[in-house]
Amino acid sequence: MKPITELTRDDIKDVKLVCFDVDGVTIKKGTQIKVEETPETQTMTIRTRLLAREMRDKLIELKKHYFIAINSGRSTIYLKDVFNELLWDNVALIGEVGIFTLAKGELVQHEKFDEKALAKMRNIRSELEKYADTTRISEAFEPKQFLITFHTRFDDKNVHEIVKKIDPESEFAVIWSGEAFDILPRRLNKGTALVSLCKYLDVDLSQTIAIGNGNNDRDMTETAGIGVTTEPKVLRSDFYTTGSQHLGGFELIDKLLELNR
Repeated sequence: MKPITELTRDDIKDVKLVCFDVDGVTIKKGTQIKVEETPETQTMTIRTRLLAREMRDKLIELKKHYFIAINSGRSTIYLKDVFNELLWDNVALIGEVGIFTLAKGELVQHEKFDEKALAKMRNIRSELEKYADTTRISEAFEPKQFLITFHTRFDDKNVHEIVKKIDPESEFAVIWSGEAFDILPRRLNKGTALVSLCKYLDVDLSQTIAIGNGNNDRDMTETAGIGVTTEPKVLRSDFYTTGSQHLGGFELIDKLLELNR
């Protein structure tokens, strides 16, 4: 691995697309969800971090030189709210780990599911809701179309067992992020999401840079032409940020803007 300071003009001469993770890279980590129910109503409160004005301005400047992609397990509705001021030119929002892409004024669904997979999703969600009701371990489920995101206070082994019971073939992965479980088909990851976007945009993977900070970003940074990590002790990649800024995305943007002057 090399420090991001050693990235050169020659390294990026063919780059057309820069792909960013969200939490810890472009916005600060931390999401809290609270649900209050009555027999007739449900009130959901989602408390999350916003895109800092400085990050917004730098991304707007960067997209004058490159196509910008935001790659996340979050819903496209959430991503549009947070990154709305970047849309629509030269920007794509990848939601639910590549199931959806919001770009060019349209929402594209890249992945489709058969009845068997949909039934498993329904059963997993139903059993986790029952478990949450009896144990009160969960804050809530994030509102998403397909991906199941189940917020808990810790990595609960019972969640793994519930999914395994419904899915003995292990077609679904159970990933603990530190604040929630993501449950999704194993064929999906941020790397396949980047592949789908590049096909949609007709961009070669060798012409991409991807930056992430955790194990769930590994497929993305390894798939991209150039991978960058903001947490080199957790995620190894071609280049690493030095930690001089509170969000690693700043360092990559600053370096790319410097090289394009």
